[in-house]
Amino acid sequence: MKERNYSSKRKHGGKPKYPPKTKAQKRPAVSRAKGFHFSIKDRILVVLKRRGGEPISVNRLAGAAQISSKEKAEFWELLNQMIQRGELTKTKNGLCLSKAGALPKRKKAALKPVKAQVITITEKFGFAKPESEDPEAEDIFLPGRMMMGAMPGDVVLIQPEQGRGSRMEGTVVEILEENNEPFTGVITKTEGLWQIIPDKNIRFPLHIEANLLGGAKEGDKVLAQICARGSGHFSHKVKVCQIFGSANYAENCCQAVLASYHARTFFDEPTLAEARKVVEKGIPLKELEDRLDLTGLDIFTIDSADSKDLDDAVSLEKTDSHWELGVHIADVSHYIKPNSPLDKEAYQRATSIYYADQVLPMLPKEISNGICSLNPDEVRLTFSALVTLNFNGEITGFRFVKSYIRSRVKGVYKEINTILDGSASPEILEKYHQLIPQIHLMRELAAVLMKNRFQRGSMDIDSMEPKFIIENGRVVEIQSRERGESERIIEEFMLTANQAAATLAMDQLLPFVYRVHSNPPAGKVEALHEMLLKIGMEASAITDGLTAKDMANVLAAARGTDLEQMVNNQLLRTMAKAVYSEQNIGHFGLVLKNYAHFTSPIRRYPDLIIHRILSSYVGGAPASNIVKRFGSYVGDAAKHCSDMELNAVNIERDCEDCYKAEYMSRHLGEEFQGVITTAASFGFYVQLPNSVEGLVHVRTLPQGDYTLEDGMELVENLSNTRYCIGQKVIVCAVNADVSAGQVDFELKSVIK
Repeated sequence: MKERNYSSKRKHGGKPKYPPKTKAQKRPAVSRAKGFHFSIKDRILVVLKRRGGEPISVNRLAGAAQISSKEKAEFWELLNQMIQRGELTKTKNGLCLSKAGALPKRKKAALKPVKAQVITITEKFGFAKPESEDPEAEDIFLPGRMMMGAMPGDVVLIQPEQGRGSRMEGTVVEILEENNEPFTGVITKTEGLWQIIPDKNIRFPLHIEANLLGGAKEGDKVLAQICARGSGHFSHKVKVCQIFGSANYAENCCQAVLASYHARTFFDEPTLAEARKVVEKGIPLKELEDRLDLTGLDIFTIDSADSKDLDDAVSLEKTDSHWELGVHIADVSHYIKPNSPLDKEAYQRATSIYYADQVLPMLPKEISNGICSLNPDEVRLTFSALVTLNFNGEITGFRFVKSYIRSRVKGVYKEINTILDGSASPEILEKYHQLIPQIHLMRELAAVLMKNRFQRGSMDIDSMEPKFIIENGRVVEIQSRERGESERIIEEFMLTANQAAATLAMDQLLPFVYRVHSNPPAGKVEALHEMLLKIGMEASAITDGLTAKDMANVLAAARGTDLEQMVNNQLLRTMAKAVYSEQNIGHFGLVLKNYAHFTSPIRRYPDLIIHRILSSYVGGAPASNIVKRFGSYVGDAAKHCSDMELNAVNIERDCEDCYKAEYMSRHLGEEFQGVITTAASFGFYVQLPNSVEGLVHVRTLPQGDYTLEDGMELVENLSNTRYCIGQKVIVCAVNADVSAGQVDFELKSVIK
């Protein structure tokens, strides 16, 4: 639908259709009984209905409907909305009531009050999510004057009523639970008054008294809290709880992000004390007696150069008839006992969080970087997946054993990639001399596994992961993180071990935490279908019930063309999110019936759960005992781990956005080449090769009448100029808000 602004300027020329009334004739068009107040919309409708379809100018309408100066902004906004919904008709002589508009009859609400949680508020309205078993239940619109000062997170009782169209509106009749959790924002000073601009959910500044600033200065990123409730949004008292520093620096803003998501940023003393105790105890010789000794094998880790938590190592042998793949994982479950301080803290975190050059580990560094890290030339306890594959890359057998290893070397992706491409230096060849034959065997097996994965329909989607180069806490460069051949080799081996673990659980009917990925939602599939048709690609297979192979074929058809990045991004948006579950529904994206996460117990709690279950199994515990111990636990644990994983993803994304904005703040005025990735009624987003994405707002484009068509392109109707997803453009960086993690571009030219 076109965005139109109904101008408040009067057109001059011509005689007015209705001469002004004399003073004696003037009377209010809308009467107000004492103690009763018509809404602005009701007053507009009363005036227009009395005119019987005769147009009226906007200024005369405002006077007749007794619109006060304080109501003018809401009046203009409401007129725009009513025109767009077809309730009002715009003519050359003004506005009149369309057939769709009618004065609603006032009647008592017949709907029952509902319990809901306030989601977001602006100066004039808010939205609340009703408590409902239906996940698709629509949010309730709350006019500002009907909110009783309710804030985001408050649980309220709402008296609902049917609004115009399908929208449900409501009035807050009681605040059942106040949410006074701290929130983050930026301190500003306007006309001598201090304010905090909240980062999320509260879309307007809140007044803060000078004596409640806690030492914060203008421009500081802070954590604040409502310390006293008033009768409305603007009468609440707010105080600063924590100061992070200037909002112009991503480092400070990331600390605020962590606080807003309640990330656990330190380990308490009982947890650290237990970690130190585990390290002091070390590895008793008696523990090695009951484990498989694999120290004689050429086992080594392969990771990035700066990795310190090395939780997986690999080995490979080729016989006359098959492959013997060994995936050896740090035996974290040996050290982290259930319900211990270490375990409780690890469960709360559920995952390590990585952003820029920082990490919030799931376990203290004494564990993750020390006793459990598979450092070279040190004996380490491991849980090994020993997988047999035929020369077609098919799993023909596997066993899981408690073992101990001694890694030969700390392998580095970049170094091994040079061995594989023939560009290795003499120093690198010397470092890996004992392992070079095995490295080439690994390449051979991984190629077979990768070929099988693609043949069954698995997709190779590029997520454009950024790599931040940080110096003295400031980002100086953003690179696109590349996946080389050695990275892909390790991915294939980890996938194989994870598949074997899930298959064992299914075969033995063990309670388990699976990694599952459901089919794409029907609505998103339909959107993908429409997009492909729009850009001229084959889309007949993209329907409800499609397979991963159907999507892989689309990506293959776009590879190497100007459409590749756009199609890649749209496929990512189409797919559901993978989660943890005690119910095995398979993995759509990997095209696997059985899949789980076994390979990273240092940084993922689901892997630790799986290690405990499999440890019980390989230790000889009857399946009935394992079911009794873990059966009722895995469901709740899977849900918690999925929630915390999403929390971590949001933290990482928000922090990365802050660093991207900080980087661009030093490149304002410079021009960049990028690709349009998203189109909207208010403009379009452009992504640069380094993954930075910014908005080209419609107000910065040449003046015109712009319409969003099919969610794919922004069209200027008079000139038919089109800005379409996938177009290459030149943009100039004009603004970077580090605190909000937002970048603004201006369009310079479209690349033909």
